[in-house]
Amino acid sequence: MTHLLFAAIVFFVILEFAIDQTLSYLNQKAAYGPVPKGAEGIYSEEKRVESIRYLTAKYQLGLASATVSTVLMLAALYFQLFAWLDSFVRDQFSNSILISLAFIAIASLVSSLASLPFGIYGTFVLEERFGFNKTTPKLFILDLIKGTALGAVIGGAILSVILWLYETLDGTFWIAAWAVVAGFSIIMFMFGTSVILPLFNKVKPLEEGALRTEIEKYCSNQGYSLRRLFVMDASKRSTKANAFFSGLGKSKTIVLFDTLIEKLNTQETVAVLAHEVGHYKLKHTLRMFISSNIQTFAIFFLLGQLLGNENLSKALGVDTPSFHISALAFFLLLTPINTILGLINNTLTRRDEHSADIYAAKTYSGAAIKSGLKKISADSLSNLSPHPLYVAFNYSHPPLTVRMNHVDKFAKELR
Repeated sequence: MTHLLFAAIVFFVILEFAIDQTLSYLNQKAAYGPVPKGAEGIYSEEKRVESIRYLTAKYQLGLASATVSTVLMLAALYFQLFAWLDSFVRDQFSNSILISLAFIAIASLVSSLASLPFGIYGTFVLEERFGFNKTTPKLFILDLIKGTALGAVIGGAILSVILWLYETLDGTFWIAAWAVVAGFSIIMFMFGTSVILPLFNKVKPLEEGALRTEIEKYCSNQGYSLRRLFVMDASKRSTKANAFFSGLGKSKTIVLFDTLIEKLNTQETVAVLAHEVGHYKLKHTLRMFISSNIQTFAIFFLLGQLLGNENLSKALGVDTPSFHISALAFFLLLTPINTILGLINNTLTRRDEHSADIYAAKTYSGAAIKSGLKKISADSLSNLSPHPLYVAFNYSHPPLTVRMNHVDKFAKELR
């Protein structure tokens, strides 16, 4: 049984790499295909060549990063490095909770260090080459320090509670552990924008002017409170434009990137905001939150049933069962389920994006949402002809031409 589990883990690691890279290869090659109907004129021929070069550069970097990550994982499995690390931390600590925390911290640190060169190259070489990067070395380092510290404090605290529950409640720990994670996710979902975002970006209310006047007019018509409409200084890291929605009830928040306001005219910016309001009005964010917690509950249930199986630890070369080793083996074996869940979630979110586009077209302007989407896509050198399989597995938003065609179809139905 142990050998079968080990073989399954190795197989899933290789399979995940093979699937991801095959899809990325197909997507990169699809970019050379004909311009989809409806996308004519978005790029000049020179700009389209640049978009393909950008996609190719990202594909090559992703391939290199994934190859290194997969080779390191396979090496760790083959040479039983996880068993060695388990033995090492057991020599340092006697408390089981500290042993698990130390193991996870060291493994996470090694993984982060392995991916760091690719992050540096992606930011300061690749993104810089195509004119997107605005991050300074100082800001990059500060972001890295803040992100690491935040992950260590929050992640360490939650993990400590879960480990304590595991030690205290034994077989029923997974219910309480899920409740802890679900409770934290509620807090972050409601207040993450107010608490976490300001640690990395300056966020301020939208200033008075023509744009705010037009937004106030639209929001008044839709019965949407403007109390939490913010502008974020995204331009200090990138030239790319975006906006996002978070929270529920009185904590609902829309954040517009300053780059979005800079690149889009007033009508286009309001249309993008209308799209985000649509997510709230159509209860997409609520459904997403509930769905996420249902999936987390299912995963914790499986974890609770299998974590006590000593074969999980033995599959990674450890004779003494432990939370961290068993959980590591469990999540490696969970890879196919995660892939399927990702496929389902992306399908649902793409459907919601279509609905939000239609909401913006219905309540504000179809022409404005289309022209805004065109500008955002062209400015970020988006791939106009992504491969359908790559879209299915990786796109949370529909391709540009598909979104525009849906808006056009809605406009025709109104005639």
